[in-house]
Amino acid sequence: MKMLFVDTSAKLANVFVTEDGKLLSAGFDSGEKTHASMLLPVIDRTLGDAGLKLEETDVIGVTNGPGSYTGLRIAIACAKMLAYGAKKPLVTVNTLDFLAGSAAREEDGDVLALLDARNTLCFYGLYSAQNGVLKSITGVRSDYTDDIIKLILSRENSGKRLILCGDGAVKNREALESGLSNVYFPETNVITGTPEGAWRCVKEKMDVSQDANDFLPEKAAADYFKEVHITLRSAEK
Repeated sequence: MKMLFVDTSAKLANVFVTEDGKLLSAGFDSGEKTHASMLLPVIDRTLGDAGLKLEETDVIGVTNGPGSYTGLRIAIACAKMLAYGAKKPLVTVNTLDFLAGSAAREEDGDVLALLDARNTLCFYGLYSAQNGVLKSITGVRSDYTDDIIKLILSRENSGKRLILCGDGAVKNREALESGLSNVYFPETNVITGTPEGAWRCVKEKMDVSQDANDFLPEKAAADYFKEVHITLRSAEK
C-alpha cells in the first residue's frame, strides 16, 4: 500500500511517501511561516522523487494535532483537497502518537512525547512500549515543563528507561536530563518522527476501523487540544 503523509504540526513540515512502511521519498520545509506557500510544491516534488503521481497512492495521512493552530489548518486543508481530488481515503493521526510511535520502534520502555507549546509549556503524552505495542498512559495533556518532570519522577521507581522525543524534548533537554534519570534521546528523528512511525499510526487506524466512511475527507478535522490540563500555581508573596 502506497501512502502520502503530511505533517505541519510544528516548525518543520514533513512529507513522506512510503510503500508498506518502507520510505520511497521524503520532503521537508524548514522555513519560518512558509508552510502555506511551500507545502504543495514539497508534496509535488516528493511524489516525483518516488516516481509516483498522486492518483497512484492508496491513502493519504495527516497529523491533526495537537500542534500549531495555523500549521494544523494548512496540512489538513491541503490533505483534504488532495484526497477529494484523487478520491483517496484520508486518515488523521494524533501528533503525539506519531512522535511516540516513531521513537519507540521495537524498544521496550516508557516514551514521553513533548511538543513545544511556547512560554515554557508543552503538549505531552506518556506511553508504554512493550513488544512493539504502544499504549497511552496519560492521554494528551499540556503543562509546564518542570511540572511534567515531577509527574515523570513519580514513575521512576518502575525502573523503565524513558525515551524522549519531540521538539519540546529537544528544547528542554538540559532540564529533562538533569531532572530525570535513565533517560534516552534517540539519535535520529527525535524531533519530527519517522516514515515508519507515520505508517504504523495510519495502518493501525485502518486495521481497527470497520467502516471505510471513517476516512472520508470531509470527516478530517484538526484537534486543537480542547481538554487542557494546567497545573495551577499560587502567586508568590
